[in-house]
Amino acid sequence: MNKKDIAFGSAAAFLGIVLAVGAQTFAHPCVHADGSAAVCAPVKIWLTVMGGVITALAGVSFLRPHWVSPCLTAAAAILVILIPGCIVPVCRADTMRCRLVTCPTALVSGVLILAVSLWRLALTLNAKKRRAGS
Repeated sequence: MNKKDIAFGSAAAFLGIVLAVGAQTFAHPCVHADGSAAVCAPVKIWLTVMGGVITALAGVSFLRPHWVSPCLTAAAAILVILIPGCIVPVCRADTMRCRLVTCPTALVSGVLILAVSLWRLALTLNAKKRRAGS
């Protein structure tokens, strides 16, 4: 395992942790004034679980670097992007917290994790090609 593998694996793990913790703290979806859950409440659970999955996939890639882990992480990142609004409905009003904070946070986190995963996949495949050619 080289320094690039460690750096990209650490970046994916860090972003997964930020996603999971953020969904519970600063990026949580709407809560009604009476304390009841809004229609977007499952987004919080989904984003927390996906953050944990991404962190676990990054951790597994430290044990055995392989091209499968970045592919699975990229697929998880695409799910993170699709969760608010496509997979789980969010509130209709544009002024609700889920639309102003949760959706953009999921989008940015998903795009960053996807970029890190694809970059790591490219490095892994390139290193595999070099090993096969020499």
